[in-house]
Amino acid sequence: MMSSKSINFELNKLIGAKMLRVRQLAGLSQQNVADDLGFSPTTYSKLENGKIDFTVTRLVQLANYFKVYAADFLDPSLDVPRMLSEVRPISEYQSMETKFEVLREMFGNALK
Repeated sequence: MMSSKSINFELNKLIGAKMLRVRQLAGLSQQNVADDLGFSPTTYSKLENGKIDFTVTRLVQLANYFKVYAADFLDPSLDVPRMLSEVRPISEYQSMETKFEVLREMFGNALK
């Protein structure tokens, strides 16, 4: 059985565009990020331009570096991933009803 690798160019472009925006908001150059993460500048540029595939490990590494939610890179409804500090932890909500509403927003129809 042959294994074929499928590349989702649209998804790569979506993630790369969000990386560009979050990097610019952080006031960093591609060289800064590449140096900090141990990537070559060429590799980082290709990631930002959607020219190479993202691994889950690399996506999480970038999310941790920028202090954003990794899943937000995959959400086409968001222009820029949310900063981890922008969302209050569930433990801060007082009522169980409010906690449930937050969970419903996070997980959608799966909680209905």
